Amino acid sequence: MSSEAQRDHYAEASADFASHIGDKILHALRSPESQARLQSLLDPIVSHIINRIFPYILLSAILFLILFLLTIGTFWMVMRTSSPIATVIKTATGELIGASV
Repeated sequence: MSSEAQRDHYAEASADFASHIGDKILHALRSPESQARLQSLLDPIVSHIINRIFPYILLSAILFLILFLLTIGTFWMVMRTSSPIATVIKTATGELIGASV
């Protein structure tokens, strides 16, 4: 057998082996008993992670709200102090009475 044919044979055999193992694992995980065991194992882990991360999520939400309010306040102040259309009124002498930039 040539080395290339031997490599193809090994590749095919390892692919079949991996597929077979994958099928066995999926079959084992589909049983209700293993799903219940997996859930009983993962529930405490997930709840612990959520309990540890929750203060940071809350802090991020508060900071986002503060940033949003500051942005709205800045926008409101800019819109209040500037007029929508710059108006320039010239008197008869050519002086500027009101200018908004």
